[in-house]
Amino acid sequence: MTPTNQKRADHGRKALAAYANDDTFTNLVDFLTDAMHWCDASGEDFHYALCIACKHYLAELNDEQTEERRMP
Repeated sequence: MTPTNQKRADHGRKALAAYANDDTFTNLVDFLTDAMHWCDASGEDFHYALCIACKHYLAELNDEQTEERRMP
């Protein structure tokens, strides 16, 4: 079963709440910063991963639109 965008958002909120003992937005910023450091250390391309994540996000938004609002 494919998760809904609300379930994806809930999963993200739970992960961020568990990441550190700060507010959720600060945890997000810290996670992204740490992810950049991890990419540097492991030879991964953070900005490429972010680009792919953005494409997934847009596709998931599009999947939940009604037919009359679906993007071509």
